[in-house]
This record gives sequence, C-alpha cells and structure tokens, in this order.
Amino acid sequence: MKAALGLLVVMVAVACGSSAATANPPLNVDQLKFKVMDELGPPAFCDPDFYPVARAGGEQANADAMYPQIRADAQLYAAIVTHEGLPAPPAALDDAEKLALYRAFKKARALELKPAGTNYSFDYTVDPSYVHMVGTVSGDGALFIISSKTQGSRPNCPVCLAATTLISTPAGDMVVTAIRPGMFVWTLSADGRRVAAPVIEVGSTPVPPAHLMVHLTLADGRSVYASPGHRTADGVPLGSLRADDEVDGSRVTGWELVPYSAGRTYDLLPAGPTGTYWANGILLASTLGG
Repeated sequence: MKAALGLLVVMVAVACGSSAATANPPLNVDQLKFKVMDELGPPAFCDPDFYPVARAGGEQANADAMYPQIRADAQLYAAIVTHEGLPAPPAALDDAEKLALYRAFKKARALELKPAGTNYSFDYTVDPSYVHMVGTVSGDGALFIISSKTQGSRPNCPVCLAATTLISTPAGDMVVTAIRPGMFVWTLSADGRRVAAPVIEVGSTPVPPAHLMVHLTLADGRSVYASPGHRTADGVPLGSLRADDEVDGSRVTGWELVPYSAGRTYDLLPAGPTGTYWANGILLASTLGG
C-alpha cells in the first residue's frame, strides 16, 4: 500500500508539474546518467581497478591511459567535467583531475539508460546500500517515477573468459562457448604432464555493459582476454599481474583493461586434481568447483 501510494504521489507530481517540466531543455543521455546518480545514488559494479585485488598505482595509471579515449567522446567528456567541476576544454587535466574524470567515467559506464518514449528507463543496484531501483527519468532529468525498490545484493563479479577464447582439446582448439560436459580437453596432471580429461562442469556468467577484461600478452606472442579475477595455473589473479611477471613459461609484455560487450563470460572445469586448462594456449585455472 505504501509503495502504491508513493508511486501515485510521484505521478501526481508529474501531472501538476507538467507545464514547468516542459520548459526545461532536454538532456543528453550522459547528462541524464549523472542526474540519476545524484538523485538515487551511483551504481554498484565490479571495479576492475580494485577487483579482485588493487594494483599499487593501478587506478592512476589507467586514468592516464584512458584519458585520450574519454576526451575523444565530446558529449561524455563535457558531461563529466561539468558534473565534477573540472576544467573545460581546451584545458588539459592534471593527474588528480584525470583520476576524478576516470572515476566518474567508470560510474557512468556502469549505469545503463534505455530510451522509453521521451523518457529513459533504468534498472540498477545502488552502491553502497545495494538497493535495486527500477524506474524512469524524464528527458530533462527533472522527474522520476520509481516502479520498484527492493533490497538487492553485492554484484557477483565475473571471473571468466571472453566468448571468443579457444580451449585446447585432443581434437584441436575449440571455442569456449562450444565446450560441453563430457568433452575431452587438455589439462595438467598432478605430476605436471599434459593429459586429456573430460569436462565435468561448464558455466557462464552475465556481465554488465561496464565490464572490463584484462588483455594479457606474453613475450612469446600468446594472449588472452579474461576477467581480472581469473587466475593463472599458479593461482595469481590476472588483475594483479605486472610487466615481466612469469606466466606459463613466458613473461608478461602487455597488460591492459579493455571494454567487453559480449554479454557473458565463460568457464569450464576438467576432471583431475589441478582443474587447469589451456586458453588461447595459456595455462589457466578453472574458477568452477570451489
């Protein structure tokens, strides 16, 4: 009853305030995102700079690296600098300002707004209360209608592989999305031998539009895209690797965070004591099976 009454009050406010609302100029989607965050709170998301572990100086380094890309999106850049009170173009930003820009960029990327007539709909979990909010915001950002407000939970941060990853099998490399229980893949035995074993479990996890993957490149040319929490065969999260770290008999020469838009990440668990497999030729540990 209280929820219904609250919705009614908001709808009445829309009707009574319609003449004033139409006088407000429409906002672009990036400006509206900050209106929503100011009104309801920022989105809860898996921050790649701190999940699963924080890299010393990593957030500032990524802020510096992402600065040209963020600035190239003129609409988004203008929305952020206005909201954060940063110097407007053509002024360049210093390191502290780039960090503020990058943090706002991560939040804006994590919040999705979908056109709904002249309004925009939202469906997200608020940080840090983890309240799940569903509703719409008017195109001028002045009016909100909350259709659902329930207690949500901390986001389930994905720790799996990109959909295009190739898994080594006795029949040749096979894309991870085609792997099924019962198929044989190459794994590492307890004594360090490469052996074939059946897959006993497969899994996939939906990821938000804001999800970033680690693109890891080794000195011998092998590379893989996986979530920061995915671990090497030695148990090291990909998100914590640094240049020159040793991985599967080679050394890290490239490490960057890149956007991932495939919608889901994937993993598999081979039978055997190690739970390892080769992904794009790199030995990794499964995240399944505990």
